[in-house]
Amino acid sequence: MADDGGSVRVQVFGADPAHAEREARELRDVLGRVEGVATRFADRRQPGAGPHGSKGGALTPEVVLLVSGSSATALRAVIKGWVEIRKSRYARVEFSDGSVAELRGGVSGRELNQLLDRDREQPPEEVLP
Repeated sequence: MADDGGSVRVQVFGADPAHAEREARELRDVLGRVEGVATRFADRRQPGAGPHGSKGGALTPEVVLLVSGSSATALRAVIKGWVEIRKSRYARVEFSDGSVAELRGGVSGRELNQLLDRDREQPPEEVLP
């Protein structure tokens, strides 16, 4: 992955178009706090729409952000940190050199607590002589 200030294309996915847009706006706000970074939304495409804009397809559950103005390494770190906060988050990052990173959210706090509770409830294994 190149470490230049080239543009980065970030696809933010959601359960539905509205969710994807909320997540993308949040990521845009996070990236906007990074000095020297510029973000904008790419045009949304409607799959199945006719050549004259006729209805026929719904918006896909993804939003594309175009990001520029910082090193690819720094942008990847910021996006990775944002994704890892929530398990439902998923972003596909395409760097200017053609490399791609698919980033998925981690385990939520609720899920971690459920795993810990389950372990506490299980009796210890017996050790046979």
